[in-house]
Amino acid sequence: MDGVALLEQEVRELIRRRGVDPLRDPESLDGVVRDALVAYDERSLRGHVPPLADPASAAKTVLDAVAGFGLLQPYLDDPEVEEIWINAPSLVR
Repeated sequence: MDGVALLEQEVRELIRRRGVDPLRDPESLDGVVRDALVAYDERSLRGHVPPLADPASAAKTVLDAVAGFGLLQPYLDDPEVEEIWINAPSLVR
């Protein structure tokens, strides 16, 4: 499992434990992601988990997965994108 997926699992677990609603409380969600990122970074320095190449990008990916529409979120944030066609679970145009 890659580092971003591990970080996402940890963030989801912290959300459940702390009772944070990702959609209604984005400030608390940001805090959860920051806390998880710091803890993950400390463990990666000790060699317990794989290091993250770009922690800021990893945090954005986790936020998109937890409080957004996952892999579709960048398209929704892009003003140049007018429509998204989902032709199959693995085929988006």
